[in-house]
Amino acid sequence: MTSRDRAFGILLRLWKKMERLEDVLSGVELSSRERKFLHNLVSGVVRHRSLLDWKASQLYNGNYKKTLDKFKIIMQLAIYELDHLDFIPPHATVNEYVSLAKRQLPTTLKNIINGMLRTYLREGKGLQPKKAFKFKDTQLAVTYSYPEWIIKRWLHFFGAKETENLCRSMNQRPDFDLRIHLSKIGFGEFITILSRHKITFTPSTLFNNVVAVTDIGKLMQLGLLEKGFCSVQDESGQIVTECLQVKEGERILDACAAPGSKFTHLKETVSDQLTGIALEINGRRLLKVRENCRRLKLNERFIVQGDAVNLPFNKKFDKILVDAPCSGLGTIQKHPDIKWRRTIEEIMQFQSLQLTILLSVEKMLTDNGILLYSTCTVDPAENEEVIDRFIQSCGSNYKVITPPVRFKKMITPENYLRTWPHHHSMEGSFTAILQKLK
Repeated sequence: MTSRDRAFGILLRLWKKMERLEDVLSGVELSSRERKFLHNLVSGVVRHRSLLDWKASQLYNGNYKKTLDKFKIIMQLAIYELDHLDFIPPHATVNEYVSLAKRQLPTTLKNIINGMLRTYLREGKGLQPKKAFKFKDTQLAVTYSYPEWIIKRWLHFFGAKETENLCRSMNQRPDFDLRIHLSKIGFGEFITILSRHKITFTPSTLFNNVVAVTDIGKLMQLGLLEKGFCSVQDESGQIVTECLQVKEGERILDACAAPGSKFTHLKETVSDQLTGIALEINGRRLLKVRENCRRLKLNERFIVQGDAVNLPFNKKFDKILVDAPCSGLGTIQKHPDIKWRRTIEEIMQFQSLQLTILLSVEKMLTDNGILLYSTCTVDPAENEEVIDRFIQSCGSNYKVITPPVRFKKMITPENYLRTWPHHHSMEGSFTAILQKLK
């Protein structure tokens, strides 16, 4: 079975069941080179789905929406490869997908695909959706391949220019931030290893222990993660734990801890003996917290399965981190399938859960304690609206604390902290620091 056959099968499954792309790809056994090609193909099609379908529809004589899913997927893969994988000769790409169509479709449809792709070789560059649509929401939805409901929300909240820049940025292939465990390996030694193996990296301008790499697959082959020398964590997540400003001796609760990136970051930067509890309701995800502690050779004490809505504790905490369950719409660059899986109904369900968690955990916070709320979404319904509703519910018991001044470019007029892919070259995220008054 070729990589293109595998990509075809994965997309057929993905579009029917709307599973997580990461889960589907993780079960495929391939060499590192084949896996890279497969991941590029599949994630590329998922990222540019609407645009690929629109281009194919311009070449089809009839109602393209009524064609077989198998037909559409072959066209999606072929057009993506022709547009983005320029190291493959175009006619070789066409031949490969005509062969795939021969294996998957009746002869008449195979012949139609052959004709459409050869027409695309001649005329494809002239297909521009910006010229084809009158209304901005449809134009952006097709050009950047987002569900129209997301585009309409973002246009309402952020305006046309910001929305287009956000979509364009999140459609770029991602870099991955590596948090180097400096107590295990020096920064200089770590980047020497990267250089020796020809892994291109970019040092962070915010953190002295972070580099960004593009080729995460090559890094995985070196075993640096397994040895506990580093963790994959976006800079936006590391900003959150710095905003908590934990000191030794404080009692800390990470109320929604999985997969443990922020909890292990706290233990690395403050102390492995930190009096902190990592709480997670999902047993399978709780194992991820333990595995990350084990990998980094950090102690596994105080990792607890429990519900943040009904905390199983008697003693209060000086600082509580609620890295809340959310839609994840700030992580589309790394997880392009999220934009197709989410619905507006889910966003409102997340908002309700987020508020419920905050109202639960705040009862376990000491006077003058800090409650830090964070998400990895850009949707105001899960961010500012949640905090507004929380403060309304708690009366005058809380005040908003300004984040550290070194993050001033990310601080909003309301003293919240927001990161944006198109402004800060990191995932979209939101952080609110609240202090409980006596």
